[in-house]
Amino acid sequence: MRKILLILFTGSALLVSAQKTRPAATALKNDLTLMMQLIEGEFDNFQQAYMEKEEKYQEPHERIHSIFRKVDLPAFGEQACYVLQYLDGDSTKVYRQRIYSFKENNAENAIQLDIYSFVTDSLYYYAHQKPEKLQGLTPAVMTKTDGCAVFWKRDGDRFVGYMKDKTCTFISKRSGKRIFITDSLLLTKEELWIRDAATDEQGGYVFGHKGGVHHKLRRCHRYKGWILLQKAGFDDEYISMRNLYWHDQGKRQRLLTDDGKKTKYEVELACVIKLNAYGPGKDLEVLKLAIYEEGKDKAVAYTWASPGSKNIGINMRWFQAGLTRTD
Repeated sequence: MRKILLILFTGSALLVSAQKTRPAATALKNDLTLMMQLIEGEFDNFQQAYMEKEEKYQEPHERIHSIFRKVDLPAFGEQACYVLQYLDGDSTKVYRQRIYSFKENNAENAIQLDIYSFVTDSLYYYAHQKPEKLQGLTPAVMTKTDGCAVFWKRDGDRFVGYMKDKTCTFISKRSGKRIFITDSLLLTKEELWIRDAATDEQGGYVFGHKGGVHHKLRRCHRYKGWILLQKAGFDDEYISMRNLYWHDQGKRQRLLTDDGKKTKYEVELACVIKLNAYGPGKDLEVLKLAIYEEGKDKAVAYTWASPGSKNIGINMRWFQAGLTRTD
């Protein structure tokens, strides 16, 4: 199996780096302003999951998608975010929903993130699209586990996140054992790395990536576009779909007929790495636009452009598409 060099960051290694490079006089208020600029948006580890599948990793990462939207909730402080996370590129597979509250912690010389959970998740699904669901929300109607705050320290133009050792703990309802949670994170302009893990009092594995490798999410950039799909049995009649949206981290869009019925085709936009594109060890990252037929793993057709391209399109006569970056 071809070996890929993975740069592994542990929480302690990241923290040491941040402590060495961070000037003592850096204002936490400025750090918080910058962090809120970096955290807002959508992130997805499509490329990591895709590569590990291609390379047949024994411990592949599941694909996760994270949405962070700043919200105006005075009860949670001046800086708060609504967070939604789902699996497998499927927005119906929501596995986590939170309110994040950020504030300056002078004693720790860091940004403190307090995490609030909803008592009834289903009441607040997709609140980034319907912010009225959050109106009047307060910490009193949510849950927060003491000791589970995440602290972020600025390291140049990035932030390193960590939990204090052995402070985030609870008793498992399933096993009756005390569980300890740790978290190691990295936030940059284009990436969010997450490594949360749990062990019992004896250090036994509970959850988390067994190899200790972060989920490496990349920022999603939005594209808007149109599609023409030839109608079955007609040479010059097409189904026309416009004002469609993708992001460049593996977003798939099901094509619909004029009356709203699903066709057997999906269109995917993704930044992917073409292994050995120019010979052994010479990989190439591209922005790929592909059409897939239901039940088949390989694309029916695809084209590619440079990552970050303003426009990308394809014309197969029976299928045509054009996308433009909008963010």
